[in-house]
Amino acid sequence: MAQDLLAKRMFLILHNPFTGKSDVGQDLLKCGLVAAELADLIMARRLGMENDRIVVADTRGSGSDEIGAFVVESIQRQTSAHTVRSWVEALADVLFELVARGLVDDGVVRREQGGRKLLRRSADRFPAVDLMRAAGPRLRLEHMLRTPRERDVSGAALAAVLGALEVDRVLDVDRDRAQVRFAIGECTASLPIDLRNLVAGVEDSVSAISLIVRR
Repeated sequence: MAQDLLAKRMFLILHNPFTGKSDVGQDLLKCGLVAAELADLIMARRLGMENDRIVVADTRGSGSDEIGAFVVESIQRQTSAHTVRSWVEALADVLFELVARGLVDDGVVRREQGGRKLLRRSADRFPAVDLMRAAGPRLRLEHMLRTPRERDVSGAALAAVLGALEVDRVLDVDRDRAQVRFAIGECTASLPIDLRNLVAGVEDSVSAISLIVRR
């Protein structure tokens, strides 16, 4: 089903299904969504990596889903290749809206508009409408980290992105944090080279986000 897109799974993993609040800051959330979508398209062989740059690998068509089509077409329109960090900055807001709208349309979550806080509006909340579907991606990922023999590429990619975002605290696997990080490191090491290069690009994006926050 469309909900199984990695970007939608990442959105659900990073939101509390009961309160609907994001468990991480909005910049990290949006970075994670872009990274998950790029990972999905790399696994589908629609995109690839040339060193630290995202490139279109398959020019036939634009993809079967709205989000994938939007991302591939956006990259294909460029006259030169750009880094993961550049695409995180360019796609973050639009991709967030596409993913959120898709999950609302799927009947997985509902959207509650954020209230006003002084000169800005607080982030929208997305509490679960269907708790099993909303909580499923996080539960499956936690199970995979407990049971390495059941690791698959998509799950490993999600874990690796969470590790790059430095938000592994959102996972509850009844293990010491150091063990969780070790398991995520094993997931990252198991990935094909293009996905490992993507994760390195996510780490660069997170460093830039952290620098902006410190300023």
